[in-house]
Amino acid sequence: MRFDPCRCPECGELVRGTCDVTAGIALVSFDDDNQEAEYAGETEVLWDSQETPANADGLIDVVCPNGHVWQAEMEA
Repeated sequence: MRFDPCRCPECGELVRGTCDVTAGIALVSFDDDNQEAEYAGETEVLWDSQETPANADGLIDVVCPNGHVWQAEMEA
C-alpha cells in the first residue's frame, strides 16, 4: 500500500500505521436483584469489526512513531 503523504508533516518520520476503529462490548454485572447493572471493569474488543474509516474526501488518519496524526490518501 502507498500513503500520500507518507512522511509526517511535523517531524518527517514515515507512517507508523493507520488510526483504526474497533467496536467493543463494555461488560456489566448485575446486583443481587438483577435490577441494576454497573460496568464490570473490562471491555471485550471485537477484533473482526476493525476498520480504517475515511472522511468525505477519502482521506484516512495516519500516525508516525512520535504520535503525530495527519490525513493521507491510501492506495491499496
